[in-house]
Amino acid sequence: MTTEAELLDRWHSEKADYEAWGNFVVETIVDGLSRSIETPHLFLRLPVVPRLKSDISLLQKALHRGKAYDNPYDDIEDKVGTRFVVLTSDEIPIIEELITGPGDQFWYWEKARDFVQERDSKPWEFGYQSVHYVVRAKAGIQIGKEKVPLDIPCEIQIRTLLQHAFSEVTHDTIYKPSVKSTPEMMRTAAKAMALIEATDDYFRQVGALIGESVREVKELVQALSQQYLETVGATAVVTQLDGELIDAYMPLISGRTIPEVLAWLNGKPYIGKRVANRVAEQALYRLPSILLIYFVVGNFPNIAVSPGVLTDEELKPIYSDLGLAMPD
Repeated sequence: MTTEAELLDRWHSEKADYEAWGNFVVETIVDGLSRSIETPHLFLRLPVVPRLKSDISLLQKALHRGKAYDNPYDDIEDKVGTRFVVLTSDEIPIIEELITGPGDQFWYWEKARDFVQERDSKPWEFGYQSVHYVVRAKAGIQIGKEKVPLDIPCEIQIRTLLQHAFSEVTHDTIYKPSVKSTPEMMRTAAKAMALIEATDDYFRQVGALIGESVREVKELVQALSQQYLETVGATAVVTQLDGELIDAYMPLISGRTIPEVLAWLNGKPYIGKRVANRVAEQALYRLPSILLIYFVVGNFPNIAVSPGVLTDEELKPIYSDLGLAMPD
């Protein structure tokens, strides 16, 4: 039988490997997310940090929880773990795809827990929810000059922000043997989880409605950003001001399609050079929406000043670049 001293000796000798593996798993997933999501820093609702089990926690789980492990050390799969917290449940699959897709080249993965399957199998129950994966290193993975031990595990939890809040409130009491739960405690927790599920549904509905309402604006921003990159030779900076400018100026181009806007801009390659010359000194010229302003001024010079978002001083250089005079 494994003793506490033997288990801790091995843990202390391997802890650095687990820490390196946890960091590698987090970095791999976050890197993949940065390539698939416009604003990964906003998508993830809490910092993602790998966490190592404490000595006491490892001992308790391995030897003192009444669970008959065949191998008390190797069978524990969360000696290092991490957690990804997103806003709503429809964002969870985005993290899952990074675990089972691109990450597949580095690790073997197993889905250890799926709250959707649990909910479907027991639709009348409302309890602790989370998606859990365990990823184990494949052969030949290297971090710096060190090889990662084959099959070393890392547990990944994926939750919504509401699920995380519920877990923080209840998981260390209701679902731990150290605290005796009462019927009232369990009933109240079930009501809270039912409310969380309903709220998540409402959040997703609201998100879908908002997404549809801003779809046209997003498409225009993406098209202008790409046009900016190609003609200015730099990456545009999207800010809240872009939304204000597009909201103000889009009604003026009603009936014009995005391809028509881009075709007009492509017909005037000097615009990119004018913008590039002002980028360093004027923040307005770092926005993708500056190209929309040029289009509006060039096609509707008499009404381009009407939205009132930009001052005459800000508009004058644009009129000048296009060889136009400001309206009286």
